[in-house]
Amino acid sequence: MKGIDPVVRIRRTRKVVLAIAAQAAALALQVVVQDDLARNGTWVTRLAFLASAPFCLYMIWRLYLNPYVSFGQDRLRVNNMYARYLVPYHLITVLDGRTALTLDISGYGRLPVYAFDAALMGRARRDAVAEELLRRRDAAVPRAGHGFEKRSTLGLPEWLGPVLSLALFAVAGSLSAVG
Repeated sequence: MKGIDPVVRIRRTRKVVLAIAAQAAALALQVVVQDDLARNGTWVTRLAFLASAPFCLYMIWRLYLNPYVSFGQDRLRVNNMYARYLVPYHLITVLDGRTALTLDISGYGRLPVYAFDAALMGRARRDAVAEELLRRRDAAVPRAGHGFEKRSTLGLPEWLGPVLSLALFAVAGSLSAVG
C-alpha cells in the first residue's frame, strides 16, 4: 500500500502464541479423527469432519492472529478483525480506554483497536504504544491524498480454503494407506 511503511508491527504476543498452539491442536485433532475414520468410517463422515477444519483454522487466525497495528510514516494502520483502517496521525484527537486502546478520530468517531488488550499484554506495553502514537501525532504534518480510509476485509484469499482442504485430504489418505 502506498504511504505505509510497516516497519513497526505490533500484536499481542501471548495471544499469538496461544493461537498458533490452538491451530496446531486443531490440525493434530483433525489428523487423529481422519485416521480413526479411515479405519472405521465412511468417506462421507471423513468429509464432514474435514470440512470443519479450514473453518476452525480460519476463525482462530481471524480472531487472534489477524489484528495488529503498524506505524507508517504518515499514517497508522489498524488491522482489526474484519476491517482495515489507515488513520493519518494528525486526525487522532484522543487516546482512550481503560483496558483496550480506543482512538477518537476527528470527523470519523471512535475506533477500537482490537490488537491491544491490557488484560492480555500488560498495561505498560499498551501505554508505551499510546505514547508513541501521541509522539507521532504531535509531529505529524497533514499531506494531500493521505486521508482516513476504511476497508472491509473478508479474510484469507479465496484459493486457500480449497488448497487447505485438499492438503487435509492428502494427509487423511496417506494415513489410511499407512494404517
